[in-house]
Amino acid sequence: MASKETSNVSEEEKSEKNTNYNPKLDFFSEQFDPLLALRTPNVAIPIPEAKTYDNIHIFKSVLEGKPQAPAKSKKTEVPQTAPIERRWLPHQLPIQTKRKTFHKNIFTKMESAVGPLQFLKTCKDKRHRIKIWTRHSHDIRGYCLAYVVAFDKHWNLALEDVDEVWTRPKKRKIPALDSASKRGFRPKVLPPPITVIQTTKKTETCSRHVSQLLLRGEHIAYIVVIPDVKKE
Repeated sequence: MASKETSNVSEEEKSEKNTNYNPKLDFFSEQFDPLLALRTPNVAIPIPEAKTYDNIHIFKSVLEGKPQAPAKSKKTEVPQTAPIERRWLPHQLPIQTKRKTFHKNIFTKMESAVGPLQFLKTCKDKRHRIKIWTRHSHDIRGYCLAYVVAFDKHWNLALEDVDEVWTRPKKRKIPALDSASKRGFRPKVLPPPITVIQTTKKTETCSRHVSQLLLRGEHIAYIVVIPDVKKE
C-alpha cells in the first residue's frame, strides 16, 4: 500500500511541475528571457554562488579567458574635523563699498543733492532769483533771469518767470520766429513777443519774457545768484 501512495505523490508532483513549467524562466532553455526572470519572484537560480559581473563585456572576457585589470583598492577616507575653507590672498578679498541709494523720481533726487547741485537746491528752496549765461556753438549767446523750479544731475533746469536777453545777427539764413507772421505762417501756439533793445551794424540784442522755460544743461555756461535789493 505504501509503495502505491508514494508513486501517486510523485506522479502528482511531476504533473504540477509540468503545468508550472515555463521555458522562458528555464536558464538552460533557448527561450530563456532574462528580463522576465528578474521580474518574476521566487525564481530558482541554478548556481547561487556564481560570481556577478558589472557588465556583459567583463563576463565575455572571463569566458574567453582574457586577463582582467586588477580592482582598484578603495582608500580609507579620513574624517574631516574642520570644514574646508578657501584661502584667499589679500588682493583677492572683496572690497567693502557703500551701497548706492536709488531715487524713485527727480523730487527725491533733488532733496539729496550734494556738491554744486546743492547750490541749485538752495536757490529753489529759498526762492532766489538767478542769472544764467547761455552759450551756443562758439560763444556766449545771452543770459536768463529766472527762478529754479526743478533740476537734475545733468543740470537741466526747469525755470519760471524768465526774462531772456540774447544777441543775434541781423542777417540770418533761417528767419526768426517773430517774422513767421510776415510769411503767412500761423502756428497753433504763439511764441512770446520779442523786443529789440539795442542794434549795431551786424547784430541786435533782443529780450522777451517767458512764464516757463526748460533749459538744457549743455547750453549753460555760468550761474550766479542775484542779491535781493530791498527798496527803502
